[in-house]
Amino acid sequence: MTDDTIRAIAESFESAREVLVFAGSGLSAESGVPTFRGEDGLFSDEAIVELARAGILEREPKRALEWYEKGRRRIREVEPNPGHYALARLSQTADYTVATQNVDGLLERAADAESVELPVHHLHGSLDRICCRECGAEADASLDLSEMPTCEACGGLLRPDIVLFGELLPDEAFDASARAAASADVCLLLGTSGLVYPAAGLPERAAEAGAELIEINPNPTELSERCDTIVRGKTGETLPAIEAEMPSS
Repeated sequence: MTDDTIRAIAESFESAREVLVFAGSGLSAESGVPTFRGEDGLFSDEAIVELARAGILEREPKRALEWYEKGRRRIREVEPNPGHYALARLSQTADYTVATQNVDGLLERAADAESVELPVHHLHGSLDRICCRECGAEADASLDLSEMPTCEACGGLLRPDIVLFGELLPDEAFDASARAAASADVCLLLGTSGLVYPAAGLPERAAEAGAELIEINPNPTELSERCDTIVRGKTGETLPAIEAEMPSS
């Protein structure tokens, strides 16, 4: 990470009217939330991969729900990191839209702390929400999934409102993100491997529409070759550095 690169990114943000942020698990890694891929990622454990696949709730609902509830509790114990807070503040400099693959809600918590309204579209759902597996009705988020609660409306089993492998992305979140990709001046890629489609196609749409692609990630990704500017660093260090170079800082 060089000072010249950081200044160049700050200049791109300063001149941008619309910015699409495409966020992956690396954004929350510095908060203690495990990433999914890489040497120490969650998906290096085949048992965890199985729990993230569609169908597990039919085959082993108790095991799955106990694991999901454990994840929900873990998320409540961690805090947003400097990258979340810097991104929330940066979002006030232009028209920002966030398309996130994260299910942890940490960015929203940072935005609330900064008194910032930031549109965040959850492409893979959110652990903060609970819904019915049968009718889709939303339920009380404070329920303990390990107790296998059921829907008051239809009696169906409740589950976290997240997208498992083999399930479709929520239309509303994806369509809103796609519209933002088509009109963005800058697309900022934060901590994402670029491997999971159709979500990973959003930066490509932005590039095809003429957006400048900026990647912040410690490691090369599947999208690196499409990017105009790359910072090999942590988002929790790089985003505050960019913010410090903005004229209003």
